[in-house]
Amino acid sequence: MKTIFITGGSKGIGKELVRDFSKKGHKVIFTYHSSKEKSEKIVAELKEEGYNNTKAFQCNMGDEKEVKTLFKTQKESLKNVDVLINNAGIRDSKISGSPKPFLMTSSEEWWDVMHNNINGVINTSRAVIPSMIKNKSGRILNITSLAGIKGNPGQSAYASSKAAITCFSKSLAKEISNFGITINCLAPGFIETEMTEDLPEKYLKGRVGNSLLKRMGTTSEISNMVSYLALDAPKFFVNQELVVDGGIN
Repeated sequence: MKTIFITGGSKGIGKELVRDFSKKGHKVIFTYHSSKEKSEKIVAELKEEGYNNTKAFQCNMGDEKEVKTLFKTQKESLKNVDVLINNAGIRDSKISGSPKPFLMTSSEEWWDVMHNNINGVINTSRAVIPSMIKNKSGRILNITSLAGIKGNPGQSAYASSKAAITCFSKSLAKEISNFGITINCLAPGFIETEMTEDLPEKYLKGRVGNSLLKRMGTTSEISNMVSYLALDAPKFFVNQELVVDGGIN
């Protein structure tokens, strides 16, 4: 049984990851920012199904003080994290719904996305890596995005933040891989989640239509790949960004 820490586990891909790892018998700890009811429901449903191995904590992972407080107050639960999955992130903050061109986005909105997404990964990495170094073992998987590789119109901040996380991961891997820690990134394409529900239909059809499978991916497809990378992939697979996008050209 592994201790798996997942950020942003109340919905979408994160929710699927929480349920998947819990049902595999692992100890799962996940965070949420504002979705308290959804998070409590996930834990309760898993208990009803016989899986009493999941805990949820409220924390803004982009806030260093909140992350430090979480790891201090929940020291016993988080002292030996085997697998860290950095999934939490925002596509836009005050930008509502539809993609918004760069020149129509305020500096505050743009940097809010950058700071939240990048700081979340940095804060959890600082909190978890020391114990992994001590144990000479650990796996870190950062959820990035196809947008961070190819870019997306109207999502320059989101795409930039994901690209930055990839470069951060590759640099960090070169610093700590000799301690038995593997770091990889997984870059999903368009997945059926709350994050894509409010995207304009024309926009989605244009992007998804330009793929080999002509459809969006499912959270279970991403969860299967994450599970493999977090638990079963050889340690020789390190410092990579794996793309799962249905073959978008």
